[in-house]
Amino acid sequence: MDCRSIKDALARFHDVVDTVDGCRVLTHCLYPSFDPVEVYVVRLGDGFRVHDGGGAERAAWTHGRTDNLIGKMMRRHATRYNLAVRDGAIVGEAPSIEWVASAILSVANASAAAAVAAVDRAVAVAEDELADAVFGVLRRRVGEQHVTREYAVSGNSGRTYHFDFGIVRPNRKLILIDTVVPHHSSISHKYVAFSDVATDNNSGPDRWAVFDKPLSQDNASLMRQVADLVPVNRLDDAMAREVHLN
Repeated sequence: MDCRSIKDALARFHDVVDTVDGCRVLTHCLYPSFDPVEVYVVRLGDGFRVHDGGGAERAAWTHGRTDNLIGKMMRRHATRYNLAVRDGAIVGEAPSIEWVASAILSVANASAAAAVAAVDRAVAVAEDELADAVFGVLRRRVGEQHVTREYAVSGNSGRTYHFDFGIVRPNRKLILIDTVVPHHSSISHKYVAFSDVATDNNSGPDRWAVFDKPLSQDNASLMRQVADLVPVNRLDDAMAREVHLN
């Protein structure tokens, strides 16, 4: 195999650009947006200081995360890589040029991991808050005795999925309900779960994906392939119709 094309494709990751923040190095690590992590190297006495230029903080802020959550995740992952957090940046030090590569990799990995953890935690919190609102509607419309939280279902693949709610009533079709928020991890997870429990002849359970914040057109189209999309502010009407028709 001719590896020259691969080498050319990776060449940009070896570019070092002089900036006001230090020598900027593009790395292979990725933020939740799939943008590559950029790390900066600054001369510090006989050694070097390496930092992420506040990249983790900006990446998490792009997804609307709070200062407390971002800071907590940055400190956690900086500690894991024996780094520090200063002035909103993840920072490491290399005593000599031989340690610079290791410091770059450590800072890049910590920065990416901190941003991903902050976004994932916030997504989980948003889904839980939405699930609480959904539970209030379901309890009122069908009765708490018919609503099971974290309802487990085996998919066609044999894998077990836990849906936010399962509505189980005598002689009526099972309804599976999951909350979804506009983030790729939420969309991906819920799409896979709904898809795996679907059947070709529509004999499987009804599937509802409830959302409160608008989904992008492509994500909405994707979810509609495997579930009925229901805005949370229309859930009460949807449940009322479902109860009346059945």
